[in-house]
Amino acid sequence: MRWHTRGVTTLVVTSGEMLQRLWSLTPQWYREHWLLRCRLLVVSERLAHLARELGWQDIKVADNADNDALLRALQ
Repeated sequence: MRWHTRGVTTLVVTSGEMLQRLWSLTPQWYREHWLLRCRLLVVSERLAHLARELGWQDIKVADNADNDALLRALQ
């Protein structure tokens, strides 16, 4: 996966569909050795709950879904 080889360690997810697609389209080896180890920034507790169900542990919930809130959460 290009993201893995380029050192991506944080992912921003703004919808449940995006989260599920990201998880399902990532091959199992990369899912276990990279994807689920990434820090995940989500825009709601609902998404955080879904992410936990899929196996993520490092999850941060932004204050809001707007760009400013996402940027603040990334700092």
